[in-house]
Amino acid sequence: MRSHELLRDDSQPIGIEISKLGAVAPKEHLIRFGFGAILAAAAGGIGMLFGPKAGGLFLAFPAILPASLTLIEKKEGKAEAWADASGGIIGAIGLAGFAGTAYLLLEAAGPVLALAAALAVWAGVSLAMYAAVRATRLDRMLDEHIAKE
Repeated sequence: MRSHELLRDDSQPIGIEISKLGAVAPKEHLIRFGFGAILAAAAGGIGMLFGPKAGGLFLAFPAILPASLTLIEKKEGKAEAWADASGGIIGAIGLAGFAGTAYLLLEAAGPVLALAAALAVWAGVSLAMYAAVRATRLDRMLDEHIAKE
């Protein structure tokens, strides 16, 4: 299988297709939201037992991603799950920029300005990383590696 055949979405533009929501079985939505709810409740419990800093660490866990990746791999294969996981990695790095910016600015600039700046940093870091991965064709090389396994 050639790398350009691995993932049809590698060359498609970014967008939202609301019509695709109906293609996902209700059971799959329940698994994703159930998994997220369980993790949020666990983070809340950890926060109650060990304090808000400990609870906050667990709130940063990507609650829906593990459930989604499992469903995607079963339904569409390893290469599609890899594509979603790599997007999650980029988003997580952007989220680290968000957290660092918020931490540095909350006290000095106030919550509204700090969160607006953090949102801009998250979007900028995530989009820049996405563009860099696409420009270097790293995504295609990784797709080929996954296909060989």
